[in-house]
Amino acid sequence: MNEDFISEPITPQPPFSTSLMAAGLASLPAAFEWRGRRYEISECLEHYKESAPEGGAPGGERYLRRQVFKVLLNTGQRATIYIERGRRRWFLYSIERPFCPPRDGGIP
Repeated sequence: MNEDFISEPITPQPPFSTSLMAAGLASLPAAFEWRGRRYEISECLEHYKESAPEGGAPGGERYLRRQVFKVLLNTGQRATIYIERGRRRWFLYSIERPFCPPRDGGIP
């Protein structure tokens, strides 16, 4: 898979998934805007959380820092997006390069 590292802010677009919100987590948006283009999320392929120790907290408490979603877009591309919980900002971590067949019609 040819994936480009991006790590740029995105603007989430409604509607949002309420099932995650009911569990106290950030909701996966239906779409997002990046570099002036709208990308619709067709499917969530994977979802996981990243935690870190709370600064100086006794008992080894952990704080949810980031939620990561690996998604399939309406373009057919796969992307990884995440939300930084403390800042409540969404980012595009990486996106697949679109497939471009060779001009001569041969096998790449």
